[in-house]
Amino acid sequence: MGYYAVFWEMQDRPVLLVGGGRVADEKIHKLVDAGARVTIVAPELIPEVRQYVDDGRATLIERSFEPGDTEGYEVVMVATDNGVVNKQVADEARSRDIWVNAADDVSNCDFILPSLAKRGQISIATSTGGSSPALARWLRERMEEFLSDDVVALGDLLAEVRVLARTRDRECAGECALAETPPPLLCKDCPNRVQADTWQEAIDDELRALLRAGSYDEARERIIHSLGIDQPLKPRATAEIPAGD
Repeated sequence: MGYYAVFWEMQDRPVLLVGGGRVADEKIHKLVDAGARVTIVAPELIPEVRQYVDDGRATLIERSFEPGDTEGYEVVMVATDNGVVNKQVADEARSRDIWVNAADDVSNCDFILPSLAKRGQISIATSTGGSSPALARWLRERMEEFLSDDVVALGDLLAEVRVLARTRDRECAGECALAETPPPLLCKDCPNRVQADTWQEAIDDELRALLRAGSYDEARERIIHSLGIDQPLKPRATAEIPAGD
């Protein structure tokens, strides 16, 4: 196997979910939360899955899978324990160049789903390549422990401060003759660029301590100062004007 880890944009993406049992319940809430447009094909639904249909968050085709059902979808998720059905769905999806995932059936998967720990804006995905669901769960639980309140607050803080830094970048680039088309906005040797190492150094023990203490505003002031984005812009480069003939 040659798995390549990605986070896939699912907003408004049409997804076919085949099956209406416990496995479908595990898959549908993540799909709906990600903004996918989910259609379920299943002759029966457990109450938890039925609720998504009743709430208008998913569409139901109340019957077994039939040939042609994958047409018009960009992703197909198979949530049955029937290997024959899994293969039928996977073969049809692949013939249409549609990516397919079949739960616990690697041979009928184009991609597998990682075990995901998520809080706030932070998601940590772990995978064993399908070799050990038990270990994947153990890893997820450890990652959930890692995502403490101060780590979540750190994620929110860095996202907020990055917006400020990019606004400053645009201000600098708007007056610089050497600025490039975004990205990266700033010229290569810009004195106002916040280097990647500077960001890492700014996430220090004192910053984490402030966040653990709930002192978000003080933490915000500290990292803004550490990055130097509270300082006036340094002189910008100017374009050289060619001498006339």
